[in-house]
Amino acid sequence: MIVCFTKQYQAVPAMAPICRSVGAPLISTRRSTLHTIHKAYPDITTARLRTLWPRGSAGGKWLEQANLIVTGSPNRQLLAAYRAQRCMVFHGTYAFMAQKEIDALRHFDIVCIIGPRMQQALQHADLRAEQVDTGYLPFLDFPARGKNHRNQFLQSQNLDPNNPTILYLPRGKPYGSWDMMAEKLIREVPNRYNLVLRPHPSQSVTARLHDSLGFLRLSILSRKRGNCLIDLASCRLSTLFSVADLVMSDGASSPEEALYYDIPQILIESPRSSPAAIAAMMREKKISEDYIAQLLGIYECGRRTTVNDRDLTATIESALADADAYRPQRESYFKWVFGERSLERQQRFIQSINQRYQSNMQ
Repeated sequence: MIVCFTKQYQAVPAMAPICRSVGAPLISTRRSTLHTIHKAYPDITTARLRTLWPRGSAGGKWLEQANLIVTGSPNRQLLAAYRAQRCMVFHGTYAFMAQKEIDALRHFDIVCIIGPRMQQALQHADLRAEQVDTGYLPFLDFPARGKNHRNQFLQSQNLDPNNPTILYLPRGKPYGSWDMMAEKLIREVPNRYNLVLRPHPSQSVTARLHDSLGFLRLSILSRKRGNCLIDLASCRLSTLFSVADLVMSDGASSPEEALYYDIPQILIESPRSSPAAIAAMMREKKISEDYIAQLLGIYECGRRTTVNDRDLTATIESALADADAYRPQRESYFKWVFGERSLERQQRFIQSINQRYQSNMQ
């Protein structure tokens, strides 16, 4: 039996296609994660693992029966309690692969390789795990872009299908730009653009009081503006990408995932999220200069701005007008991170673990 496990919501997009294809339940220790899964992925079976009494909880019973546990984070201590083999699918695109992150993979039996970049990072790691070229599993959940799909979704969210749609996806605290940019976007970008603002799940799914009060205030402003959606992970991120005409982000996985649809981008620089800040952080982790240079190539995939931009509308208009000029950089960076756009690797991997599970059950 295959069982998926995660504490944090960020890993769910990588595991959802597996859950659907092989009928695997998705287990979590967090009520907030399970609640959000029910909203965005109502077709997936879930259960909670109670850490104080795991054997008495539904999630604990599933994990005890498992032959393979699929997860998106190391979770070494928790997984050690179960006899099942362990498979790492990662959460997000896992760009910052330093020695610490590599060593955290040493207890896995299967490590899913997202693409050439990860293969490059792990080529001398000497892991005992079987390394499988799976591609990026969340892409299996990315819907086909089309006018009918776009119109239907935008209308369901009270957004105007005739407007270009801007999707803002910041990093989590303390690195992200949400506190500096969310209100600025609502106030300064004219409502001839649809705005979709989605805070990082570490803020929205496990919101603290300060964040919750901020979301409430921004919701009031967004209603006054019109054509604005503040999505607290109620929608699938893949759906938001599929209707976006422009993505604004300050780094991490989001601008890389947006490359699947070749969406024009604006990269936002803030004190803790800029090429200089990222390079400094990676040098502290003793990551090679060649790797750092390649990683910072994401900033060449679209227009760049700062949190102090005095004319966001002009920046947005330029990013849309210049979209084709950045297409070669977007395509080159996509191939380095993910490889080919074909979904055959992902499908082949799920079929293989399903066959292995079936043979274990016989």
